[in-house]
Amino acid sequence: MTLRFSWLKQLAMMLVACGFAAEGFAENVEGFTEPFRTIRVASAESGIVSRVFVREGEAVAAGQQLVLLDDEVHRMLLEIAKQQMDATGRVNSTRAEVELHQSRYTKLAELRQAGQAYQQEVDRARADVEVAQGRLLAIEEELALRKLEYKKIAVQLERRTVTAPVNGVVTVLTKNIGEYVSPVDPEVVTLVQLNPLRATFLMNRNQSAKVRVGSQVTIAFTDSALTAVGVVEQVSELTDAESGTVPVRIRIENQEGKYRSGERCTLDVK
Repeated sequence: MTLRFSWLKQLAMMLVACGFAAEGFAENVEGFTEPFRTIRVASAESGIVSRVFVREGEAVAAGQQLVLLDDEVHRMLLEIAKQQMDATGRVNSTRAEVELHQSRYTKLAELRQAGQAYQQEVDRARADVEVAQGRLLAIEEELALRKLEYKKIAVQLERRTVTAPVNGVVTVLTKNIGEYVSPVDPEVVTLVQLNPLRATFLMNRNQSAKVRVGSQVTIAFTDSALTAVGVVEQVSELTDAESGTVPVRIRIENQEGKYRSGERCTLDVK
């Protein structure tokens, strides 16, 4: 009886290993956790790093300042653009000139109707009004361009502060104070997103066929003895040619930071 039981157990283990377990029998698949996303944060501007606000291993929130590029010149350019944008002297004087010419034209037109002015005087007064209006329009267009220039420099100045795109942990400081950030080497920080966390399992074809995208599964962590409920995010359409396995990725909510990246974990596939 004992020998028969031992033989059946060995047979079941062989079936599991080959991916042909009996219906209802749970197959235990090993996997590992990894960051949900690894982001090499880059600067949109070039320049010298003047400040670094974070350290390696530090947790940061989305929008938090990471690195500041030297911005002294841009601040001066912004101040100049603001002065030019706020300069309204030419606009006010030209508007007054338009009103003066318009008033003169109106009076001459009335005198012409009464026969007390020449048509040539009326035409000249109307031309003066049109010239003054054209000059005012040109100045207003120039002022609008100055406002756009101010906004452009303000955006450039804002972009010289590199911020975190998501909540995460700084793993690598690529640039330090005094180093140059160039268009060909724009990366300043490497950031990993650990909430949510991703668990990856390499399954054989039969195992992966039992897993459905969007379904909830329970994952057991080998080292910490914790368990977590995850959602199947992807069952790869491709089979790895070397290992013959199919990657299956599961999303785990990790708001409290209980689960660590790089831990071994297991999943029962039924």
